[in-house]
Formats: sequence, structure tokens, C-alpha cells
Amino acid sequence: MRYFRDKNGKPFLMLGVQAHNSSTGTWMMDKTIQVARLYGANTIEAPVYWNWVEPEEGKYDLTSVKRLIEQVRAAGLKLIILWFATSKNGHPNYAPDYVKTTPDRYPYAKGPDGVSVASLSPHGVETMKADARAYGEMMKFIRDFDGDEGTVIAMQIENEMGLANTDMDYGSAAREDYKKPVPEILRGIVLEDAGPVTGEPTWPGIFGRHAHEAFCAYYHAAYLEHIARTGKEIYPIPTLTNVMVGEQGDEEPGLNYNSGSAAGRVLDIYKAAAPHLDYLCPDIYNAPFSEYERIAARYTRPDNPLMVPESSGQGEANAVNMVRAFTKFKAIGVACFGAESFADSQGNLKPGARPVALSMRMMGNIAPLLIRNIDKGNVYCFLQEEFQSQQYLRLEKYHVLASFIRSGGTARGLGSAIDLRGNPENDHVLKERGRAVLIQTGEHEFYLCGAGVTVNFRKRPDALDEDRYAKLTSRMATNLNHLHVEEGHFDDNGDFVVDYVRNGDETNYDVYVHEGQVVRLRLNPVF
Repeated sequence: MRYFRDKNGKPFLMLGVQAHNSSTGTWMMDKTIQVARLYGANTIEAPVYWNWVEPEEGKYDLTSVKRLIEQVRAAGLKLIILWFATSKNGHPNYAPDYVKTTPDRYPYAKGPDGVSVASLSPHGVETMKADARAYGEMMKFIRDFDGDEGTVIAMQIENEMGLANTDMDYGSAAREDYKKPVPEILRGIVLEDAGPVTGEPTWPGIFGRHAHEAFCAYYHAAYLEHIARTGKEIYPIPTLTNVMVGEQGDEEPGLNYNSGSAAGRVLDIYKAAAPHLDYLCPDIYNAPFSEYERIAARYTRPDNPLMVPESSGQGEANAVNMVRAFTKFKAIGVACFGAESFADSQGNLKPGARPVALSMRMMGNIAPLLIRNIDKGNVYCFLQEEFQSQQYLRLEKYHVLASFIRSGGTARGLGSAIDLRGNPENDHVLKERGRAVLIQTGEHEFYLCGAGVTVNFRKRPDALDEDRYAKLTSRMATNLNHLHVEEGHFDDNGDFVVDYVRNGDETNYDVYVHEGQVVRLRLNPVF
């Protein structure tokens, strides 16, 4: 299964906002839902806390889960529950008191100096069992309360799991496990930059300089696998875990990111050890395009479609990267963390949030067509880099030139279109960093959706046409020679509905998209 699906089995693009960590059960969830509407989101990500579900050992209270599902359901949105249990960024903040205060039963991990670190040990068998029991009770409730409605579409197990301030657990149980042979399922895995290895079934023998991280990753993955399997045996909805990415700093575990997390380096270990985790999902806050692409590429695999459960909800770089994720990397979902911070006290989007909200609405507008075409090789994107005014795309029958408005790209066709339909309150859309999706659905038919972009199509003459230059320079070779240019939307069946027909002044120059609208362009094949 690739995409998330609704209760009728229909796939949809997950467009989400995530609540702040402590919002569940408070008035803040109302603001999260309000922001979801402003962003055009279809999904809320919100935490459920182990210490609320099991306030006393063996006594379970699912009130908070019920209330959360009811709130999201009433808003007509989908819900991904974040199980904050053993780990919140590696720390046991949301574990019950009985777990945090009984280290002889529920041990903390230890650093190389023998001193405890602020993380529960993945080698703590009793911790894993208690976590799984509570998770199982929650899954029973979700199955019985929401199974028919399908509000909850997926479960995130833990949050950025792993150990900070150490590269592995050095406690007594971990040391004994480290002496054991590497499990058979891992012995064919090769980690990049591992250095010389002997091939012996020891952690250093197979994983070299990454032996400690590989060991730590395996036991964290096995821990997550136990919880995921427990839940799926009760209610088999998709599961994921989010990841503190390893592509940062010196890329040393425990120093630059949580050791044991499903970092890019150890994805193969996680896939082998945790088959009941459907998606391993990077939290990408990296704004630079090159960094974003490196991380996204690492998590885009045949056995792991890209899903970004946390990203920034503000800033133009993040607005462009959202489109990048859905087009270049075929992402199945992207969510923005900290939803309540994106709106002011009057309930309006803050200026910094507008670009990302526009990108999310844009992707929602084109989503039905994108899902149907993403694997056909006919989906393209225009993403404006720094200092860039234009981007060229060569297709079999057309030259396609996108111009980015705010960086001095061509303004052909803008004047009359904006004067006729412009709203001074929306002038900011003309200053957007350009981004657009282009989908070719026929030999001469295209759909364009985006912001801050104008696009010119020029028909390419046949290869042996001796009149090629004369034809190339004719305006009849451009999109002036169209059959129809129409703005519209996709209905619930995924059919395109025309809302506005462009012609005359609105079509005499480049095809423009400013506010995430969808434009269908049908060019005249006769020339």
C-alpha cells in the first residue's frame, strides 16, 4: 500500500498540520483545526500520551483518545495519532510515573561513563512490554470507536526515537547483547563508510566504524517492531515512525542526532528488523534545497515512499520544498509542525505562514490528478532557485519555458489579467517564489497549478521539417494557438470542473498561475 486511504479505500494525498506537543486535550486543538482549514489541510497529526492512557500501572483511561478523535471527526478531517510513550525526541517525557521512577524494572540507558542518560533503554524488556500493552489498549479502543468511521488513518509509534549524548547504551543488559552474534537478517547489510570489516558475525566485524550505531539501531527497531506488531494484530492500520535525520553536522550518532534512530545510514537495518512499520519518515526542517533533496532522496525507496511528518510551516524555502517533495520525490504526505503558531490572535495566517499554506492548498487542488499520474513520467515541476528567472523543460512535441515573476522573468500577459481580476489584498502572491506543477495528460493537453509562474509553450517542428525556423518563430507555434484555457477544480470523483474560461486578453501571452489555481490548457494540434 502506497498512499493513505479513506474508509472507502480511496487514496488521497496527506496534507497535514501537526499540533504542538502539549495541545491534545486543551483549547489549543481548536486552533490547530482552524489552521488546518487555513492551510487547506486534510489531516491533523496530534499526540496521545502514555501517562494519560495509563495514569497508574494496569489502569487505562482512553478519554483523551476519544475526545481527540471526536474533535477531528467533527471538523471533517483525518487524524494521525502520535504515540508519545517511551520516546519524545529520545526522552521519556510522556512515560507514566511508575515507569520513570522504577529504573530497576524500566532501566535508563547509560553512556560510556556509566552515568544514565535521559532516555529509556531499548534493552529494557519490561519497558517494551508495558509500552506495548498500553498501545494495545489504545488500538482496541480506536478499532471499536473509529473502525467504521475511519477518522484515524495511521499511527505514529514514538517520536524521534533514539539516544542523545551517547552512541549506544552501555548498561549491563546492552553490553551482554553486544557480545551476541549479529542477527542473521542483518549480516548481508553493508553500511557506507564503514571502513575495513572482517566479515565475522560481530557488530564491528560486519559494520566497522558504525558498529555501535548499527547495534543501537537494531534494538530500537526491534522495540518498535514489537509495538507495531502488537497494534496491527488488533487493528491493522498503517504505522510509521518519525526520524531525527542523520544528515546534519558531523553525522555522528549521539553527537549530531539520536543514535538508534532510523537515520538514513541504517535504513536497511530498520527495514529488516521492523517489517510492521510501513513508513520510516524523516522530519525535514532543512531549508536549503540541496540538503532537502539529499534527505528526501535517501528516504524515497521502493519499500519506503517518502512521507514527511514534520516540516516547517513558514518561509518560502519550505513552500518550495513541499512542492519538491510531492513532485520530484513522489511523496505520499507532508505535514507542518506547530500549527497553532501559524495564525495570529484574529485567526488570520501570519505573513511568514502564507507561502507554505499556499503550497499546501496548491497541492490539494492538483492532488487527484497527481495521484493518477505520478508514476507515468508525465509530472513535471518548476521550482525557482536563488537568482533564477526562468526554467526550461523540453518535451517531445513542445518547448516549455517557465518564467518566475518576482525575479524579473517575463511579465507578458500579466497586465491585463491582473488588472481585470486583481485584488490589492492579494498583491503578495505576485511576489511569491515561483513554484508550479505541470502534468501532461494528452499529446496536446496540460494541467498547470502553481504560484508566481507564467509558462509559454512552443510547438517543436518535426525533426525533418525544412520549414522549422519559420514555424518556431510564428506565434501560431505558441500557446496563443490554443483550443481552450480553463480554470477549474477537481470534484469528489476526481473529474475536472470548469469554473472560469480564459480567452482574449487572458490568453494572448503566457499561461499564468498566481494563487494555486488549476489551469487546463488544450493546444491546437493543427499548425
